[in-house]
Amino acid sequence: MKKTLAKFALVILTIPTISFAQLPVIRAVGGAGKNVNWPQEKKNADPDGPGYFSNDCSQGVKPTKASSTLAGQGNKNYGVKNLSDYNPMSAWVEGKADYGIGESFEIRAAGVNSIYNGYQSSPKNWLENSRVKRFKVYRNNAPICFLDLTDEMGGQRFELPGHNNYNAEKEYTFKFEIVDVYKGTKWPDVAISEIDVVLCCFVESTVINTENDSKNISDIKLGDKIFSVDINSGKINSTQVEKVTKQTHLSVLKIATEKRQIELTFDHPLYIKDFGFSSISRYMQAKKITNYTDLINKIEILVLDENNQNTVFEKLKKIELTEGTFETYSILQLSEGKTFVANGFVTKVY
Repeated sequence: MKKTLAKFALVILTIPTISFAQLPVIRAVGGAGKNVNWPQEKKNADPDGPGYFSNDCSQGVKPTKASSTLAGQGNKNYGVKNLSDYNPMSAWVEGKADYGIGESFEIRAAGVNSIYNGYQSSPKNWLENSRVKRFKVYRNNAPICFLDLTDEMGGQRFELPGHNNYNAEKEYTFKFEIVDVYKGTKWPDVAISEIDVVLCCFVESTVINTENDSKNISDIKLGDKIFSVDINSGKINSTQVEKVTKQTHLSVLKIATEKRQIELTFDHPLYIKDFGFSSISRYMQAKKITNYTDLINKIEILVLDENNQNTVFEKLKKIELTEGTFETYSILQLSEGKTFVANGFVTKVY
């Protein structure tokens, strides 16, 4: 790609000093830093998936506008819609005749936590074109943080301030403004190939109650028979696993009753008494609760009593948010029903 450099006169501007010291710096976590052969990845992907990406836990975002866009070249376009087309071989590219500092794009979404930096149509194009080193991120026009990206192909994850208040029914406008870049070896064009919000999952040590012998969720395979619960009757049934997924997340909630505990992502549903299946974050927003401690001994969660083979409610005794890098897993499809039992807690396919 090539931009036309416009002639300009030297103008001395007086820019007011603005301190962003109060904004936190969020650092994205990337993968192995290897080049990605996307055509081969597409061949390996779910044939029924939306495109190159067939991420089972993708919720999607809605790109709305960009401050500038590079003019199309031949049959290629670099519009903002490319940010959410499930195709890393397309990209939004800013249109300024330099390294795009100050340029931005906006999306509408309930949250955002996944990004593919640079123009990833090929390792050569990725290297020759510039990538984002730092964004300034706004939510509903208010700055919330700086976001530092890694300089690598493939996807990377991050968690913005307030991410654990996710509610799929409430959207925000997120603006990503370029602050600094990794310079391309040939072109100044700055590109982003994809942006998304990816949810669901339990930590790998979570035990799934199966028909034969319980096993860690990381060991669950297609065809395994596990327990399912009829919420209305309380009857315990057997069902077969038809789809599982593995994701990377940067924080989990540790939830405990008096007899059991589980670590899960903030959006994963449990069955809360007098409320139904809900993530903790959605329940808190619905009840206008702002502190996790206000939930302790105030809500009851449905669990399976293995000794009596029936379901009971147990009071929440402990809840905390733990940060780190977690390999997480979830069951997404069953042959019958939608519920299963994880560490004794009744949950459902996402």
